[in-house]
Amino acid sequence: MSQGWLVGAAQIVLDEYQGNAGSIWSDEPTAAELRKRLEAFPGIAQKKAAMAVELLTHYRSVSVQDLSGSDIAYDVHVRRVFLRTGLAQRDDVHDMVAAARSLYPERPGALEIPTWDATRQWCRPKKPDCLSCPLNAACPRLIDRASHIKCA
Repeated sequence: MSQGWLVGAAQIVLDEYQGNAGSIWSDEPTAAELRKRLEAFPGIAQKKAAMAVELLTHYRSVSVQDLSGSDIAYDVHVRRVFLRTGLAQRDDVHDMVAAARSLYPERPGALEIPTWDATRQWCRPKKPDCLSCPLNAACPRLIDRASHIKCA
């Protein structure tokens, strides 16, 4: 994070949240509202905002209403699993978010952690372990669809 982003974020906290960063979520916003609030900060786009909503609710017990507005983060893990399994047809943030919302409308963002786990254990970039994967029976193994995805 550059110094300009930090100063910009601090200014938003001062101006809009009376200097209290916890006020960003203390009014128990919906997941969609919280994501939009986070995206208003310099350097925070879809991926970081989606991940932050899930981290805050899952690990920090932040109370958020209507988790149907949570989203998956468009990251290397989601992209690889969604393309290889055929859950998403295109390597596009909108297509993948729509697929997650369709799969688990109650809380699409909850698919983030299992997807991350799948890429670490089975759906690796090279030499995926399809036979040991719990999705083995249902997965069409479209391995080449994600060959262009590289870790950052």
